[in-house]
Amino acid sequence: MKTWYVEDAGGGCQAFGEVVVLVCEETGEVYSARVPVTWTNKLGWEELVCHLMTDLMDKAKVSRDDQFFVCSGNIFHTYHKWLSDQGYNWQTHKMDGLAHDAAENEFHRMVVEAGFPANIKLADRDYRSFYTEIEKWVSCNPGRKQKYWKDREVRKKPAQPRYVLKSTMGRVRNCHQCNQKIPPFSPAVELKYRKDGRKLRYFFHPECCPVKPLKSQLDQLEVAWKGGKLTGILVPCQEQVHCTVCGRPVEPGEKTFYAYEEDHLVCGHPSCFAKTRSGSGIC
Repeated sequence: MKTWYVEDAGGGCQAFGEVVVLVCEETGEVYSARVPVTWTNKLGWEELVCHLMTDLMDKAKVSRDDQFFVCSGNIFHTYHKWLSDQGYNWQTHKMDGLAHDAAENEFHRMVVEAGFPANIKLADRDYRSFYTEIEKWVSCNPGRKQKYWKDREVRKKPAQPRYVLKSTMGRVRNCHQCNQKIPPFSPAVELKYRKDGRKLRYFFHPECCPVKPLKSQLDQLEVAWKGGKLTGILVPCQEQVHCTVCGRPVEPGEKTFYAYEEDHLVCGHPSCFAKTRSGSGIC
């Protein structure tokens, strides 16, 4: 079991994106990621940071038994919820030591890579003076300001999952990415957001979605079927159908299993399909 610390740096500076780090003091491991100045994929700021943190956790090969101490800042609010939803052992913590130093060093490295004088550093945690020097350096050059000034508008977006894995239910949807049909009763990722006062809604094949959804409303079941495996979804029946396994009717409102055998839709009672998992399956 390892103990991990999660910290950020650069949030109070009007220039450059934030830096987030995942640190294990026992082993000296440091994993870092940079939040871009702006982005266009409709993710909220906190949701984007949560994606970055889950990527760092994958790189670090963290264990469910590991413990996490996480900065309490707003930047991590969606990540806090994700950790709880996934059952991780975590708590908020005031950062010091390696985690704090790693985050600040990575932020300094980022601004120096852009050309900022390397000799100007954070001293005695006087963030305001340090950030003011960076902001002055960026502001004095229009090209730099256009490239490195934080986009505060994208950071104001509500911290809620905008991409949600769910079912198409009984409707055909068009994938916003590949423009191909998504069949009824299939997994799909829904994107909802507002633009100029209008509510916009798009669907993607899960494999076409530009990001991995943090939220899922999809209930799936895998069963043995004709010598192989069949993965389908569980949703309320919208209109009476007959169970492919037992032939009896499934009434509207009943939870129903839907899956595709190649291009053919099979459906029915979940209990009938679940029995195929413990038996020999459908031959």
